[in-house]
Amino acid sequence: MISHDEAHRKIVAKAAEDPAFRAALVADPRAAVASLLGIEIPSAVSVTVVEDSPTHLHIVLPAENDQLSDADLEAVAGGAGVNWGIARDFFNTGPTSASGGRPMGWDEA
Repeated sequence: MISHDEAHRKIVAKAAEDPAFRAALVADPRAAVASLLGIEIPSAVSVTVVEDSPTHLHIVLPAENDQLSDADLEAVAGGAGVNWGIARDFFNTGPTSASGGRPMGWDEA
């Protein structure tokens, strides 16, 4: 599974070198990522592509709550699988889900 950092690096590098890919990425990020990395972004994950400009800078912060809830802790202690969220599984960051770090049926990128 490709890491979040590696996926981001590949997407940004391709957009920098290929104006057609950049335009496709802005117009339809799901299709552009699928064509570049060979993976589908789950429909439950919102995707927004923004471009910095000389007068507008974007700062992306990590998710605010990256801790286990009491319910998740109890589920783990009881042997149940924990759903860490599709977005983190998608880019293989943070704790992994019961599916071994990626949603079932996804191919390696």
